Amino acid sequence: MPIDRLPSWMQRPARRARRFLLTDATVLLILGLGCIARGISYSGLSTVPSHPAEAWFPIGVWSSIWIALGVLCIGVSPWHQSVSAALAVAAGVALHLLWGLSFLWATVHGDMPRGWVSAISYLMIVALISWAVWRGSRDEVRVTEEPPRD
Repeated sequence: MPIDRLPSWMQRPARRARRFLLTDATVLLILGLGCIARGISYSGLSTVPSHPAEAWFPIGVWSSIWIALGVLCIGVSPWHQSVSAALAVAAGVALHLLWGLSFLWATVHGDMPRGWVSAISYLMIVALISWAVWRGSRDEVRVTEEPPRD
């Protein structure tokens, strides 16, 4: 629904929210929440590593890494145009890439025949975040009412 069709008292906050959500801050918030959720899912577990990257550190360490990275992403989201925000996005993408490649490695080496299925999710996150950040601000897109010229 277009903002101008909202009640007048809602239009100003809606425009402010839209302006914020059309920035890379949204990527940082989504990435941060996802990393925190993944970290929480690893907390309190004492399992055998399921893919190569999990074997590098105890699962509790991985839990802390995921949660810390998530908190960092959310923490820098108000400053989404800063170097810190760019580094947080890069770290989040790198961690997802590591996990995706680790699952692929386990598949190729026969340790986890269906690891490629998990790799798809991680690598899609990498691709979508890279696309969302590299495409630029939505404010740069201008929609006109004129029909295209042939």
